[in-house]
Amino acid sequence: MGTEPGTAREIAHELSRGIDPDGLGNDALGVDVARAAEVPGPPLLEAGCVRAAYEAIAGAGERADAPDDATFVSLRSGARAAADAARVADEIGAGAGGALRTAARAWYPFAVESEGMSWRAGLKAFSETCDSNADADQSLVVRAVEAAGAAAGRDDTATGRAIRAFSDELRRRTSAGEDLPTAWGGAVHHTAEAAPDPVFQTVVDAVHGVLSR
Repeated sequence: MGTEPGTAREIAHELSRGIDPDGLGNDALGVDVARAAEVPGPPLLEAGCVRAAYEAIAGAGERADAPDDATFVSLRSGARAAADAARVADEIGAGAGGALRTAARAWYPFAVESEGMSWRAGLKAFSETCDSNADADQSLVVRAVEAAGAAAGRDDTATGRAIRAFSDELRRRTSAGEDLPTAWGGAVHHTAEAAPDPVFQTVVDAVHGVLSR
């Protein structure tokens, strides 16, 4: 008897043994499906990580070369308020999504007038993208940053240009398959060259330090 499946004699033989020839190969298919289901999604974030990021931003603002500059005073005050909000969210178990959202909302009232439109619009869009009722993973951060970049629109302040440059580069890199820490670092370097802004650079540099731990 040949080994080619599908002849009437072979089908009858398999049926007589209680084997459904139409089901042959399904085990292999099941293994493939199971393997696909095991492929991990984007890593989840923790509220403690969000809190650490805002605390790092505030600390970086305090170490800045121009600590009395109004924008750096605003940065420190906003980041401290955001860190406190993230701490509370962490303590009550609101999750990373809740921490991201409440922290961004706590920050934007501190934006100084010269950069107010970019910061407030960006932080507001960032906070609205973060849904505290869903698990927060790294892709949520990318979407929230992208929303902030879109909200900055055509604002031609240094911060507006920096937000757009960073958002576009972060999206490009994550779409190409880079993980968040790697993509964030690349976007930091790109923005420093393409749209330098000392305050924005302080923020994204500080966050990169936390993501790289």
